[in-house]
Amino acid sequence: MSRALIVSAALLAACAAPSGPAPSQAPAARPAAAAAIAVPTLQNPGFEEPAAGECVPRWQCSAHVSVASYRFVVASDAPATGRGSLCIERTGGEPWALVTQGFHTTALRGQRIRLSMAVRAQGLEGGAGPWVQSQGGRAHAAKLVKATNGWERVAVDLAVPAESNLIVVGATLEGPGRACFDDVRLELL
Repeated sequence: MSRALIVSAALLAACAAPSGPAPSQAPAARPAAAAAIAVPTLQNPGFEEPAAGECVPRWQCSAHVSVASYRFVVASDAPATGRGSLCIERTGGEPWALVTQGFHTTALRGQRIRLSMAVRAQGLEGGAGPWVQSQGGRAHAAKLVKATNGWERVAVDLAVPAESNLIVVGATLEGPGRACFDDVRLELL
């Protein structure tokens, strides 16, 4: 099954889930011309809510073929900010895992967005970092790192296509190892 089909299925499930309270994150400063465009609000961007079940509250967990090949854990030991961070660890043979949120929006068409997050990783074979995709226009970008010196801020930018109707953002781990993520931010450039 392709990554796009898995993400699409996860997003449909997310749309049916009730939304929680808005995070207490101050909006990023935007240029005056872009101030009228509302950037979607991430839910649980600091992974402060404890894990419930196989995924993190307000996020969708997916993996190539079997999500059982990865462990998604809210860790309270040394987060970048707040009380928790999300750690993904490969426990089986699947090549990649994602934790995502999706937003049905046409307001971002033709805009540039940036997804950034704190990442902590060591000795990864594939890499880990922010991942963003536009469905409709089929644009995708990721910034993967194999190792960090403690927590490092990693960002990826995407030019949203004119045909876009769904933006999916999140973190990915490709290959064996463990990576942690915290303080996720989505902003308009």
